[in-house]
Amino acid sequence: MKKIIIFGCGGHAKIVRDCIKSAKTYKIIGFIDDKNYNPSFSKDVKYLGSNNNLKKILKGENPKNLFGIVAVGSNIERKKVVQKVKKINKNFRWANVLHPSAIISESVKIGVGNMFLVGSIVCPNTKINNHVSINTGSYIDHDNIFDNYSSTGPGVVTGGNVKIGEGSFLGIGCAIRHNINIGKNTVIGGQSFVCKDCKPNSLYYGVPAKRIKHRKETEDYL
Repeated sequence: MKKIIIFGCGGHAKIVRDCIKSAKTYKIIGFIDDKNYNPSFSKDVKYLGSNNNLKKILKGENPKNLFGIVAVGSNIERKKVVQKVKKINKNFRWANVLHPSAIISESVKIGVGNMFLVGSIVCPNTKINNHVSINTGSYIDHDNIFDNYSSTGPGVVTGGNVKIGEGSFLGIGCAIRHNINIGKNTVIGGQSFVCKDCKPNSLYYGVPAKRIKHRKETEDYL
């Protein structure tokens, strides 16, 4: 069986851990986290230390059989972890984690490092790039594009031909009308309905969603 390292040990990582166990396609060898050591997470998963320990860990493993997943909810933090790992080992391999209940059309194009959590549905001709999180119960309609490090909260619904820019986040239960483009690093507030294109580096909220303010890429939103 292929082996996997989980990067992160917060709430999102708990969900991803359960997805991996349910799918039974990878054996979890442990978790890595630079900032936190979560005892409740590590009861059944070994703590491997910080990213600085990765070189040592890799020496004892077959690189062809070892993968990782950055199980961090924040898009910007997920990106930071990937960049750190690339500096340590540019050839490190990233897994895609799919819960058995996720439904992914055969025509969907999927990059690496993505998470498709419980009950998520991704429809035909959609493209999911790299390190994207499709959260619990999200419905992604046909011909969508999710750029790198973008994500959905639970229960998000998109229409057809929607494009989500790099690093953008769709909040819990929001809905995106068909043929909408959302710029990079933009956050859509929970329960919002988006019926017009959204500018990059912005916060939108409401029914219909309106631009509330400019936001920095590093600004926290979770």
